[in-house]
Amino acid sequence: MARTLLKPKLWTVVGLVTAGGLLRVWLDWRLLGRSLTYPKNPITSVNWYQPQQIVPGFGPQAPPLAKADTTEIPPEALQAALQTALEFAEAQNSVALLVMHRDRLILEQYWQGYQADDLVNSMSMVKTLLALLIGVAIDEGQIGSIQDPIGTYLPEWADDPRGDITLADLLYMQSGLRNDDRTDTLRSDLVKLYGGSDVEKLALGIPLEDAPGEVFAYNNFNSQLLSLVLERATGESFGDYLSSRLWQPLGAGDGFLWLDRPGGHAKPFCCFFATAPDWVRLGQMLLHAGRVEQRQIVPADWIEQMRQESPLEPTFGLHIWLKARTDAYPQVNRASSAPFTAADTFYLDGRHHQRVYVIPSEELVIVRIGEEPPAWNDAVIPNAIVEGLRSR
Repeated sequence: MARTLLKPKLWTVVGLVTAGGLLRVWLDWRLLGRSLTYPKNPITSVNWYQPQQIVPGFGPQAPPLAKADTTEIPPEALQAALQTALEFAEAQNSVALLVMHRDRLILEQYWQGYQADDLVNSMSMVKTLLALLIGVAIDEGQIGSIQDPIGTYLPEWADDPRGDITLADLLYMQSGLRNDDRTDTLRSDLVKLYGGSDVEKLALGIPLEDAPGEVFAYNNFNSQLLSLVLERATGESFGDYLSSRLWQPLGAGDGFLWLDRPGGHAKPFCCFFATAPDWVRLGQMLLHAGRVEQRQIVPADWIEQMRQESPLEPTFGLHIWLKARTDAYPQVNRASSAPFTAADTFYLDGRHHQRVYVIPSEELVIVRIGEEPPAWNDAVIPNAIVEGLRSR
């Protein structure tokens, strides 16, 4: 999600109320309340997101990231590169920048009062966690394959044309489902999914507009539907499955999910809260092809499959991004960037440019967390550091 959500103008809301539109269409006081109180800083205002479901990790016992000795850090070229990355990150409204090289932390910087143990909203980076868990469920035999039609897992769609949409169509963002992603009206599908009280009902009610497999459209409903498939197939909530299969094995601290209502559903298209160091752990697991120390927690071949280009969009894999966008892609409103210096760079992407860059050829993981930047360019931070490493 690339634009401001839940921020319709107050006069629009008042007009809807006076016209009776609100009573006729929504009857969802949470949606209205969340719209009127949406925080100015949605990444770091974690207490606004209520209710919450804890995703247990290792809690306070989570082991610290290994740090490099200052004597091991390469000299002037890398130091200059790290300084370039720091200056750019600070200028782009960041609250954290961490760099892990060869399994050692060589840079850890925080701004704006943010600290290492503070949680932040990952926004769409959680989509990649969802895709990883789909791979785990396939490996466990709870999901057949990504070629399965969604109607296999959602009986509500078993006799519906939408039931023929495959899990691959959802993962590649080519389902053909309606993609109303306006952010300036409570009528928007996306705003209702983000702020409403019943994400399952909304997801199951989304109509088909195009034939599956023909159009790439970055649609948050694809991810929400995938999470329903995961829950139905495993018999576990998304949060429980995330905790036991991924977050605890990573050695991460506790995180939390934002629920649509008390006892309701999580929103795996947008809203998982964790610390910047724990996103480094996730990047390290991807760097090592699914391993954490000696344990394979995600199949290596699944991660390789996630990194293959979509049939319709070469910058996108299975809910993960593969290349810098050299031209802005209007459907997701990404800023134009130079190409990556390291061609094998792939990354997690969250609204307001939350980032986990993974660069296997350089044994490098970079995490940037922050609020909306004034002039983002995806290539600046990773390219500066890669070029600094290569100049040794």
